[in-house]
Amino acid sequence: MSIRVSFSLVLFRHVLGDISPLLSSIASLSRFQPHLGIELCIYNGSGANFAGPTFSELQACVPGVTLLYEKGGNIGFGRANNLNYRQASLSNNDIFIVANPDTSFAPSDLVSLLDWLISKPSVACVAPLVIGADGALQHSAKRNPTVLSLALGRFPCFARFQFLRRYDAWHKNLDKNYKTDCFKSPYLSGCFLIIPSHFYSAVGGFCPRFFLHLEDADLVRRLSSVGETLHNPIGSITHRWARGSHKSLTQSLHLLRSCITYFRIWGFTLL
Repeated sequence: MSIRVSFSLVLFRHVLGDISPLLSSIASLSRFQPHLGIELCIYNGSGANFAGPTFSELQACVPGVTLLYEKGGNIGFGRANNLNYRQASLSNNDIFIVANPDTSFAPSDLVSLLDWLISKPSVACVAPLVIGADGALQHSAKRNPTVLSLALGRFPCFARFQFLRRYDAWHKNLDKNYKTDCFKSPYLSGCFLIIPSHFYSAVGGFCPRFFLHLEDADLVRRLSSVGETLHNPIGSITHRWARGSHKSLTQSLHLLRSCITYFRIWGFTLL
């Protein structure tokens, strides 16, 4: 059975150096597993005033990989990934991977997870072990968002209270061994989501009501209603986490808007 693996990448004011590690990873995977039809779909939402990498520069970084590229306005993370999915024209047996520009991987660290997913028809989404650039493990498989969990994420100083630390540990599934345990999670980090094409199509992809933030929580929660959504450490990636909402007023406002949208869809949950 021939399977295509399509990587979806959304850019906003990124230069080529920002995404070179990910492009190198995708090119290496194509050489490492030639039986997989590897392609890369890029939507560059930087607008006309920011040049960014050209098609030719991008193609030179991923020789042998089919490249689909579109440049336009900043339409939001979810909508841009949905556009990439439509451009890819995947069949039901294919795999769609949503990858942040600040991620990268070694082919040997990912191929086992792809092979595993192909053999598991009930899995609607799987995320690998996520390691920071500093080597620290990122707790990327959580329970569904609540007002308290989001407040702790935005204001980590609150975690000095013991009962809030316990709550935070519960919400992030810290009772699990992230490095060895495969476990269910309805909220997997959107930095790297591996989704069988037919499941992505079944739930309609990302919800266009989200511009940025929590679109991953909403998507994975909907995917969990049609199949299993799992953290599986047989695959791993590196994530150079930017945490933009902690540094920018605009990002913080986007986060607040997304919180309101999320709770309007799923209901207000305090704890």
